[in-house]
Amino acid sequence: MNVYELNEESARAVAELMHRIKPEWWPTFREAYGQLTDIDETIKTVGWYLGEDAETPKGWILCRELVGYRALELECSGFDDHGTFKLEHKLDELFLAAEAYARKKGYLTFRSGISSQGFNIHEKPLDSISDAMASLQSSRVDYLWYLEHGFRVIGIHPNAYRPGFHLILLGKDLS
Repeated sequence: MNVYELNEESARAVAELMHRIKPEWWPTFREAYGQLTDIDETIKTVGWYLGEDAETPKGWILCRELVGYRALELECSGFDDHGTFKLEHKLDELFLAAEAYARKKGYLTFRSGISSQGFNIHEKPLDSISDAMASLQSSRVDYLWYLEHGFRVIGIHPNAYRPGFHLILLGKDLS
């Protein structure tokens, strides 16, 4: 597969992919396209996609450039695995492209997050974030992929999606 940079023109094909393989997250093409193309001056978006050719995307990664924090943060990503939506562990090449971009820009951290589904803290109240982080366990493929690729748990956002449905914050030092 080849890696291509997202731009306003190629974002159309990637938005169609996003909507097609995960319509519950992007119910319309317009919502997917808007996420890929809306840009702010202090938080900019940058992305890449995979495909056998530039017109047929197979997977994508969209990141936010957090200029003030000197960090790159994953906004969304996905991969079409024969019609099934897959996450980070199918996107090695794109993560490498994002890391190279971040280092070139002088960013010090690559951040991401995953839901608490499949973790021992899922659907449980968090009385102590530090205790939850110390005892965190999961055998999720995407979580193990993150750890193998140098990411570490840097926090937990409790009740991010609904009570008991937390966000595991991950970070990779790029310095």
